[in-house]
Amino acid sequence: MKLSEHNFNTLMMFLQQKIENYADHFSEHLEKGIPEDFITYPPNGGLTEEERLSLLELKGHPVLKSAMRKLMADNAAGVLFELMNLIDGTIYPDEELGEWTEISLVDRTDDIDDNDELFHDELYGKYWDWRVIRPDKSWKLDNYDETDG
Repeated sequence: MKLSEHNFNTLMMFLQQKIENYADHFSEHLEKGIPEDFITYPPNGGLTEEERLSLLELKGHPVLKSAMRKLMADNAAGVLFELMNLIDGTIYPDEELGEWTEISLVDRTDDIDDNDELFHDELYGKYWDWRVIRPDKSWKLDNYDETDG
C-alpha cells in the first residue's frame, strides 16, 4: 500500500510549514539577541559562551535575520530532501552506518501496534551513537567534554 494522495499532500504542506516556522523562530531569536533559547539538538548541545556572545552581534540586524531565515530553511529542506530520497530508494546510507534494506512510507492501518517505538523519541538520543562513528572528529555539536568522562 502506498501513501494516499491526501496524506501525501498534507505531509508535504506540513513539512513546508515546519521548515518555515523553525527558520523563522531561529532567525527571530537571533535578531532579538536570545540565541540560546532555541537549541534542542543534540542533547547537551547549547552554545558555548563565546558562541553565544558572537551571535549577540546579530541582534537588531533585519537583513542578517532574513539571511539566517533562508539559510536555516535551506538546511532543514536539504535534510528532508535526503530523507525522502532514502524513502524513495534513490540513495542509500553509507555502509558503515549499518545495514539497510529500504523502507516505505504508507498510510496507517488498524494492524499497527501502538506500542511500537516512535521515531521522534529516538532522534535526539541517537546523536550519541552518531558522535562515536562520525568521520570528522575535529568539531562537535554538543558541549560534552571527553576529559570529564
